[in-house]
Amino acid sequence: MHRPTQLNLYLTNRARLQAPWSQRGAIDAFERDWIAQRMSELGELSPPGSLAELKAAMKAQIEAEQQAPHDSETYVANHMPLGEFRTLVQEFAVDGLTEAQVFYYVLPRLPLEAQMPLLRIMIDEFGSGNIKRAHTTLYIKLLHELGMPTALAHYQECIGPSSFEFVNLFFWLALRADDASYFAGALTHLETVIPSFFECYAVACQRLNIQAHAYYTEHQHIDGFHAIEGQRLLTAMNATGVLDPAKAYCGALLASHITDRAFREAVAKARHATEQHACTTGG
Repeated sequence: MHRPTQLNLYLTNRARLQAPWSQRGAIDAFERDWIAQRMSELGELSPPGSLAELKAAMKAQIEAEQQAPHDSETYVANHMPLGEFRTLVQEFAVDGLTEAQVFYYVLPRLPLEAQMPLLRIMIDEFGSGNIKRAHTTLYIKLLHELGMPTALAHYQECIGPSSFEFVNLFFWLALRADDASYFAGALTHLETVIPSFFECYAVACQRLNIQAHAYYTEHQHIDGFHAIEGQRLLTAMNATGVLDPAKAYCGALLASHITDRAFREAVAKARHATEQHACTTGG
């Protein structure tokens, strides 16, 4: 049997949304090895022992990341041509077309008090029940303007392993991590950094005269509020005795590491792909 890939893991994860009880021995082993490998890449950690220490450690981590130079972000904002931007959009289409859907599965793992801030985040992700405002709809509008397919199956054949890792991470966090603290740390980290991280996309859209930029600019607006809800999620978990600060911090670092890899490799792929090799059209 061939060694499973991130695509195999993703397809199994999607199937499990309909049958969460299903067991896939080789795929599960692949996922465990992958998560263990990425955790080992985080290096020596000084795990926080309390909520206060966790918040301080996450704040310091985010400040360090934002102060570090990021050539890929600068390139996207100021230099990336339209053809390359389409490839970049392609690499995150699997996420954009299924935005936040796996979050439903972590809700029952949380005490009721901690479900509330997560639910408020999810209400925004799904456009307050208005399909026209759902974040996936915003991604579809972006794909339409760029002349790209909107079928999820199309992108499953296109994107790279690190792009699948970004999506597969949240399946693991929501469904199989042994503690929901990993999810809470990862989500809080991402909701905090996205407003500044998406600035390169927003600037690129303005420079390239892309009108369907709301997927990026709406996140820049709403995720500032989501970052506050993330802090409330951590606080509620701590108050109800279910927060593991060390695992939440590990989740935050894991999300940062995998997201950074996915973005850098997507930019590199866009820069080296030619139009005929980029999988951004139906032909």
